[in-house]
Amino acid sequence: MIVASLHAQAGKTLLARAMTEYFVLSGKHPVIFDTDFSERRLCACFPYDAIVVDLNNVRGQMALFDTLAKPFDETRVVDVTPRSFRRFFNLMRDTDFVAEGRANRVEPVILYIVDRNPESFEEGWELRERFPDCTFVVVGNAFLRPPRDSTRRTPGYRALDAHDLHMVMPALDPAFAGIIEDPGLSLSDLIRQPLSLGRSRRARGDISFEAHAAVRAWLVRMFQEFHWVTQQVERRGLAFPAPVGLARLAMRSGRDAPN
Repeated sequence: MIVASLHAQAGKTLLARAMTEYFVLSGKHPVIFDTDFSERRLCACFPYDAIVVDLNNVRGQMALFDTLAKPFDETRVVDVTPRSFRRFFNLMRDTDFVAEGRANRVEPVILYIVDRNPESFEEGWELRERFPDCTFVVVGNAFLRPPRDSTRRTPGYRALDAHDLHMVMPALDPAFAGIIEDPGLSLSDLIRQPLSLGRSRRARGDISFEAHAAVRAWLVRMFQEFHWVTQQVERRGLAFPAPVGLARLAMRSGRDAPN
């Protein structure tokens, strides 16, 4: 799973973090890569598991793409920082990673987060066209403001709006948003903990019942989205459901709970 956005502050690292926790709760041991060699935000959430990769040197590039293409069962999650965006996808193209991964029964998936900036849609459209054989998921972040009407009229927006595979990052009440910014909070542990009228323990301090309930509900909705996406990837080659356009993202309240 390759998580990317053209711009910062789009929710990319949060998406990569939540997706990693989803796989952990599913009983897997995902291999985690953080391409932000300076800030290392994803690594801060998984300090003993995440691998920080410097894409400015050849050794880091080889280590990343060689590992991504290896034939082993565990899911791989890559957080592509905006600073490394073009370098990463140029390397992905130049190394013919999609074909090599497929040869090793590895299904590459790009989760691309759009924001309200028109360049975000144009770049996403170009990225999808560069990798036509790679599963491409358009991700909308409900926390961000919707794009302007002028952006909705651009070719990039229309192309991604008609794309057949979308998911939504649900919005979390801003009163509780600071909680999930704490890298010391294990999201998988939080969702395992039963709700109680007392205070829930976390790695650093306590969180209130209200906060626990709000973040837990947000995670359940996020995990439902992941579940749906992974089902579509597994069914690749079969009929996809009808497109869910970007203009309707704000109307979505979440999917049915997984079986």
